[in-house]
Amino acid sequence: MVERKQDYFRVPITMPSSMVAFLENMGIECKRSGGHKVANTEIVRSAIRLLMDLDIDLSGIKSEEELEARLKDAARRYK
Repeated sequence: MVERKQDYFRVPITMPSSMVAFLENMGIECKRSGGHKVANTEIVRSAIRLLMDLDIDLSGIKSEEELEARLKDAARRYK
């Protein structure tokens, strides 16, 4: 599937400054190691594509921490 910018939706998200710094550093490290700077939105889209491939048990989740634990479990089982 070819992604076109006009097909994108702007999704406002909030996160702590430490997460924003992590995204920035990740993008910069891509360039530093011989590639190109990867934009924060590209990193987030890539992470969401990975989540779409995981078999995540979402039943009965009541908190962000519980969701994180389920994601880690699904990641451990990912082939």
